[in-house]
Amino acid sequence: MEIAPRPFGEIIGEGMTMLGRVGKRILAPAFWAFVLLGATTIAVFALTGADDLLQLILSDPQALQGMTDTEISEAGLLLLQAGSIVLVFQLLAIGFLSLTVHRIVGSELAGEALGAGPASSKALARLFTLVVAGLIAIALVTVGLVALIIPGLWLAGAFSMLSAVIALEGLGPVQALRRSFSLVRGRWWPTVGFLLLVGLFGSVAAQLVQLVALPIVGAGGVGIGAGLGFVVLVVAQGFVVAAIAVMVTLWYLDLRSRKEPLVTESLR
Repeated sequence: MEIAPRPFGEIIGEGMTMLGRVGKRILAPAFWAFVLLGATTIAVFALTGADDLLQLILSDPQALQGMTDTEISEAGLLLLQAGSIVLVFQLLAIGFLSLTVHRIVGSELAGEALGAGPASSKALARLFTLVVAGLIAIALVTVGLVALIIPGLWLAGAFSMLSAVIALEGLGPVQALRRSFSLVRGRWWPTVGFLLLVGLFGSVAAQLVQLVALPIVGAGGVGIGAGLGFVVLVVAQGFVVAAIAVMVTLWYLDLRSRKEPLVTESLR
């Protein structure tokens, strides 16, 4: 079946329908990817000593006032190091989950209904390519931001279809960057607007989850409540990322259908 370009609102509606169709298959990879991310976060903060520092600051905010400038600088550096390590793992989790969801949605449209296991395996096989392409994109965007800001923002939008291209077209890093650039060209403003809207929906969903998690934190003791609240927030973050990836997949397909004839069978 051929995929035709669709209006903005229709893609949003199709995305909601697609979430209902593939929801069960994206739950498992979303759950495990972000549970592992949560465990990694705890381990990193514990091993670096940043966890003790955070507990000190939270339990005794006045403690900072008794520190020297050197101690405050060292504490800030420690938190920055721990946060940077966690950020790397977070980007890997988001990349893996996005690749998995792209494959699941593509197979669903192609009539294959690929399961979470096979889709995750395909995502792992393409993760290194996404990492390399992502590093190149980050370098180019950073240079653009440092230069005049606007070129960096423009490049960020142009490379926004990178994960979908790598997942569904099997291209190498440089080819995937060029492909994303080509697909977004002429549709930069609609693409950025769509991504901002989807991101807003994701942010609202995350805020609603926090409203659920806060009573859980207060219901238990400090340790148990905080632990349960942390798990709820981490798992919910995975589901939000997966839902956004569903929307991005459909937008990628719309961009592609505007450039070339596109049939669902090619998404197998």
